[in-house]
Amino acid sequence: MAKRRKSETRQRQEHIMVRVTREEKERLRLKAAMCGCKTPSYIRRLALGYPLQSLVDQYTVDQLLKAKADLGRLGGLFKLWLTKNEDFRAEAKLGKHDYEGVERLVDDLTAKENELIEIAKTLMTSKRRT
Repeated sequence: MAKRRKSETRQRQEHIMVRVTREEKERLRLKAAMCGCKTPSYIRRLALGYPLQSLVDQYTVDQLLKAKADLGRLGGLFKLWLTKNEDFRAEAKLGKHDYEGVERLVDDLTAKENELIEIAKTLMTSKRRT
């Protein structure tokens, strides 16, 4: 039995021709690339109401989570410094910052970490709705 070529086994055999301008074609290509698919697949999914997952949003969330991890590591280093200098609170300095200033900085870092988490959650929630 001869092996079938891929084109003979495709389920999608119908073609629809749509005329677009060069600018529209380029916009469609770019939008498809942002979703990680080819232009025909992008148009089919869009027209049939299938979900589109934007790689750009996923990239943004990944970057936010990396920033959150960096803040966490930085906060951990500050906490380590605070713990080691707890016995010397009055004398402990980090550059021109005193012990209480560094403690406030750690609190600010923790707040920023939580802010990043909320932004990432908002992005993911809005992405699921579309």
